[in-house]
Amino acid sequence: MKSGNRWWLWILTGWIGWCTTVEGSENSVVIRPVAVVAPDGSICEQMAVVIHSDGTIAAVIPADQADPALTTVHAAAGSVLTPGLHDLFGALGCGQDALLAGTVLFDSQLDAAAAFDPTTGALERAARHGILYTTVAAVPSGIRNGSSATFLCKSDATAHPVAAGRPMYALADSVLQSSREPTSRSAMVSLWKDFIVEGAGQNRDPGVLFCPDAIDFRQSLSLRWKSLPVLVHQGDARSPVERLAGKGALMVVGPFLEDGNPAAVATAVRAARTGTELAFRGGLPAAPANHLRGSAAIAVAAGLDGDAARRALFSNPARVVVGHGIGVIEPGARADLVLFSADPLDPAARVLQVWRGGQQLGMNTFDSIRDLGGIR
Repeated sequence: MKSGNRWWLWILTGWIGWCTTVEGSENSVVIRPVAVVAPDGSICEQMAVVIHSDGTIAAVIPADQADPALTTVHAAAGSVLTPGLHDLFGALGCGQDALLAGTVLFDSQLDAAAAFDPTTGALERAARHGILYTTVAAVPSGIRNGSSATFLCKSDATAHPVAAGRPMYALADSVLQSSREPTSRSAMVSLWKDFIVEGAGQNRDPGVLFCPDAIDFRQSLSLRWKSLPVLVHQGDARSPVERLAGKGALMVVGPFLEDGNPAAVATAVRAARTGTELAFRGGLPAAPANHLRGSAAIAVAAGLDGDAARRALFSNPARVVVGHGIGVIEPGARADLVLFSADPLDPAARVLQVWRGGQQLGMNTFDSIRDLGGIR
């Protein structure tokens, strides 16, 4: 566990927040002493995180500087406090059929939020596994597939959105259909080039681009983007991820399986070595609850830096969906927090406690990783 200049700047920010907003607040709660995952993915020991009564993080400071008069949650030795885990582009809170796109090739009206059911108990069960955000999106059967939607994992009468929707695009075989154009890959690429010229790259949000295979990825990079979209790419040894060097790219990868395709993991690691930031997919609810952390552990075993893997679990998914105040532990962010018994990259780490908007969840039967089987 380490600290760096960036980390100490982050502590300073927390100290300023402590001095200006927390002192004397009787309803604040402090979690200490605890190791904390910083926005850059590093971990720092002996910290205190102060939760304001409004459900936001008031300060992140050294544990010995916390006000002893505040209500204190004493963290277990060796435990690590993280932001909530984030399931990207699964169907948690939705049925897969509800996310099917229509027959329109360029559908800007389709809203994945309409398919979201906030009353399902699956959201509550996911939260007790530390999965506090879910981003849903339509099946990529067109070039433009409406917009994504991101919600807090909370079973309630009303949905709790935590990020504005982003446009969802695809350049993949899933777009090709015999009943409408394009029926060939060359026609699809031609439509994409026309779309870019007509305005997709003209001061529009480039959104998220589903380009799972090596050929999809290569043809996606051949388009003249003014601003590169987030790339959802599985890839293999043929994927030219080295072309991402210097582009400030963000790529969604996974889920990775222990008996899965090692080439996909190697592609993600190669991309990270070019400076590309990664974000892991979980594939819930079809996949088990531990797929997010499992993907991170597999990637680290294949050579991914630990800090990069933690960013891929926490802060980078928030970047994918442009979610403000989520995915990070810093002053002003939502107090959506998970206390693990150890580094979350350790498959043996257990979920000890969860806070959602500063509210502590009961964990009496959810103290270890289990599958979210049958949660539809």
